[in-house]
Amino acid sequence: MKSFLAVGIGGFSGAICRYSLGLALSNNGGFPFATLCINLIGCFCLAWLFTTFTKRTPIILGICTGFFGAFTTFSTFSLETLLLLQDSKWLQAVLYILVSVFGGLACAWLGFKLAKGRIV
Repeated sequence: MKSFLAVGIGGFSGAICRYSLGLALSNNGGFPFATLCINLIGCFCLAWLFTTFTKRTPIILGICTGFFGAFTTFSTFSLETLLLLQDSKWLQAVLYILVSVFGGLACAWLGFKLAKGRIV
């Protein structure tokens, strides 16, 4: 039961942080910069935390599954990509997809490597 409560509290906090950061970062020229930053930060932090703290205690589940699960957003990424395509912003859409996917993988790799203490 503690894990469910921790995930719920973490999810609430992550959603509030995502919303707040989304307001603070502007989407210049219609490019979804805020969501991109949020997702890249989330990829790095989640990989670092799950690698550093291998025991899945309620607090770790609350932070990783709850907070970062609600903080990052694949659904918003998908919708924003469709909106770019609908507005015929093909280059921005492709750039957004590539940076999101490969940047997310790179950030997760970097978080993993930092947690393991070996960056090279």
